[in-house]
Amino acid sequence: MSHNYEAEKAALLDDVKQVLKDAEALYRAAVDDGTKESKALKDKLKAQLNRAQQQFSELEGSVVERTRQAAAQTNDLVHRNPYQAMGIAAVVGLVLGALLNRR
Repeated sequence: MSHNYEAEKAALLDDVKQVLKDAEALYRAAVDDGTKESKALKDKLKAQLNRAQQQFSELEGSVVERTRQAAAQTNDLVHRNPYQAMGIAAVVGLVLGALLNRR
């Protein structure tokens, strides 16, 4: 399950990175007709693009850090209480087995 989550997370991050790259390419390719309005619009777009890239970078770092903390806490919990962890896993397995068997 964690492998699937990691793959989906990586795919989502790649998609967001690609959208930001495409937006930046669009910004660079924008035609500047020399009017004040087009210059103001292009400057606004550049500011928004920079802000989005910064927010994405912060979000990515935050998600990675929270994932590491959760994994470390889970690892510590399992090592402190191995029999409880095995019991919980067994109960979850039985419940999932029963639910899947009903189909």
